[in-house]
Amino acid sequence: MELRTGIKAGLTNKLIWTMLGVGALPLMLAMILSYLQGTKSLQGVIGASFKALAYETSTKIDLLIEGEISSNIRLAAHPKIRSAVLDFDKKHLALDPSISKKNIQKQGADWHNNLSPLILKSDASLALQNFLKRKTLSVLATRALYITDASGVLRASVNDFPEFLYAHKPEWEKTISGGKDFVYIGPLTFDTKLKSFLMTFAFPILDENEKTIGVLHHVFDAKEFFSGSIEPITFGQTGHVMLIDSMGIVIDCPILPTGFLLPDPTLVKQVTKNKPDWAKTMGDGHGGRELSIIGFSPLERTGKWISKSQGKSIFTFAWQASDELFAPMNKLFSWVAMAGVVSILLIAFMGSLAAKKIVQPIRKLQRAAERIGKGEKVEALEIKTGDELEALANEVNQMNNLLQKSFSGLENQVRRKTEEVLYLKEYTDSILKSVPDAVAIFNPNLKIEYVNAAFESIALKTSEQLRGCTLMDLDREPDSSWCKVQDALVNFHNEILSVEIEGIKNQPLKCYTARDPLAPKVSPSLQSLKQTIKLGSKIFAFQIFNIVIHDDSGKRLGLLLRDVTEDVELHDQLAMAEKLAGLGTLTAGIAHELNNPLVSIMGFTEAILAETDSEKIQRFAGKVFDRSKHMSSIILNMSGYSRSALSAVEKDVDLNERIDAAIDIAILTTYNNDIHLDKKFSDLPPIKAKPEEIQQIFINLLVNAVQAMEGKGELEISTVRDNGNVIAKIKDSGPGIPKEFLSKIYDPFFTTKEQGKGTGLGLNIVHQLVLKYGGKIDVSSDPNQGTTFSLSFPISPS
Repeated sequence: MELRTGIKAGLTNKLIWTMLGVGALPLMLAMILSYLQGTKSLQGVIGASFKALAYETSTKIDLLIEGEISSNIRLAAHPKIRSAVLDFDKKHLALDPSISKKNIQKQGADWHNNLSPLILKSDASLALQNFLKRKTLSVLATRALYITDASGVLRASVNDFPEFLYAHKPEWEKTISGGKDFVYIGPLTFDTKLKSFLMTFAFPILDENEKTIGVLHHVFDAKEFFSGSIEPITFGQTGHVMLIDSMGIVIDCPILPTGFLLPDPTLVKQVTKNKPDWAKTMGDGHGGRELSIIGFSPLERTGKWISKSQGKSIFTFAWQASDELFAPMNKLFSWVAMAGVVSILLIAFMGSLAAKKIVQPIRKLQRAAERIGKGEKVEALEIKTGDELEALANEVNQMNNLLQKSFSGLENQVRRKTEEVLYLKEYTDSILKSVPDAVAIFNPNLKIEYVNAAFESIALKTSEQLRGCTLMDLDREPDSSWCKVQDALVNFHNEILSVEIEGIKNQPLKCYTARDPLAPKVSPSLQSLKQTIKLGSKIFAFQIFNIVIHDDSGKRLGLLLRDVTEDVELHDQLAMAEKLAGLGTLTAGIAHELNNPLVSIMGFTEAILAETDSEKIQRFAGKVFDRSKHMSSIILNMSGYSRSALSAVEKDVDLNERIDAAIDIAILTTYNNDIHLDKKFSDLPPIKAKPEEIQQIFINLLVNAVQAMEGKGELEISTVRDNGNVIAKIKDSGPGIPKEFLSKIYDPFFTTKEQGKGTGLGLNIVHQLVLKYGGKIDVSSDPNQGTTFSLSFPISPS
């Protein structure tokens, strides 16, 4: 029934949606366009209204400030104020500067200690007090009214609010230097004593020649001064006008406190432009983030004085809450949406009636196809519509007849195929269980999915116990071998193929594979995939491989473990044999090297026995001692070379010293002195290693170089320090290594020497020892130009 209902509903829905698309879509599009156009027009009307309101308010503020400026300029020209300032200036100029300075300091101290009542009772102060008897809003907003002379010293005041010296205050400096027409309108400042925000107006006091002789200061409470022109302007329930400066600091607002900094700098930038305008903003400056329409206007008539005084401008800001502002638009949208919904419902209803007439024949086809799919016998369909549906019914009848004939033999084929699949599975399992190597298969989550019998014997668990586990579950120790194989699986899974696994005694182990030395060499990139681990007393080489399965079940990996314990032991034995094989050649060299000093010792000993002169006897004895020391050093190097490296421990090694010892031994392998040795050693920090193994590295390289040059030629050896490593280079003048052999020189048993002159293990040992101590080895060679080996070792940590 689900299939039949789905088809019926799907076709019916398509017909209904088609009718909706043809009928309702143009209607809805027209409604939406009408709404958008209406919204745009309404926003324009509101914005223009807010702009006009902001401009009107800014004009009122301009008139308020201009009126106050006119009143204060008239006050500054009062005869008592002008004469008082002139008297103070003349007295100041008549006195010696030092005496005048002391008088000002004393007067300032008396003022701060309330010991100067004369300032408050002077004629100029009385004129100021009379000025404040006016019944205006600005008088109520006044917090201080005082006069300073041409030196910035307080000379008259209506109260004790002012300070005594104003010589370095911006309102005094700018007014004194601004000229006769300058008016100072200061920024909004917070006074801690009055605990309110203040604005200072300053006006020049001019003499008869219109020269500035003093300054009239008038300090207002900013909110009280502007509130009469700002706060009565309201519209709606939330609409109001506010006054801000170009930094977004509120000067007066019915809602926000004076001194509040609007948090949105983008909004401030949009509403503080040079001309009256309105703007759509995301935010209203009152904490909301909705779309808002804001009208604004700068104070155009008084803006020049404000800008010169404080470098900022003042703006009016008309605003209304978004929910109240956009209520008409929201109501319009509701009506449009309601009309659209009703239209869609009507069209859908009509479409549903029409669809039923079309879907009836298709229902019969659907029910017949459902029964055919279940293998039931279906009577021939009779649909007489005279169109494509009737032709489709005939095709369904023909298909039903063919399927009935085919179903009879299908079950037997399925049974045979199932038996074949089961046989192949059992056959594959039998093969994997018979393989002597351990095999494990991992699912995409790197959990064990299958193991053979060899893997069970290694892990000491059955396949049922291992299934669903990770290799970490076999041994939770962080340095365990299973954990290292798990790390290699993770790296391979992430397509990181170069993985170093630590083996026995924390030394990197390679996979030792016994093979025919003449067999083709596997490429280095393939060999590098093989690693070894130690499980119990046995060493296993492991290899990870990708399993390709053509389905969506995810990527699977395989793990192969092979016991290579005997291969490793054989390789170590062959390496020791290589080392000892050189003792024959070395012994012959030692005999040759010891023979000369021994003959000299015998000669000097005979001379001592026959000599009676004590001086000569002493000189001959010294010669014998020198020859003996030479023989001792040869024997000491020989004993160090033949000693097993397993008996030593890692310690700080002087690389130059080990190279010198290796040179002495390597040179013994030749019977002549035709090798020109050029040593360029630098002072080197020590490296951490076994001394005998470092010496073994350079013995093998130097012996190869001597043999390549056939006992004569130039041998250059140099050492340098490079950042955190020490570098040693050995260059010979031999015939060089052919390019086709360069990739094989580190392979076990590979040699270009004649039968009996080399085992092919020398450079293989060098390569493994260098890697063991975290170093690198590089080789470069050109035909007939010699060979250069470059070795790098990390410096021993302090």
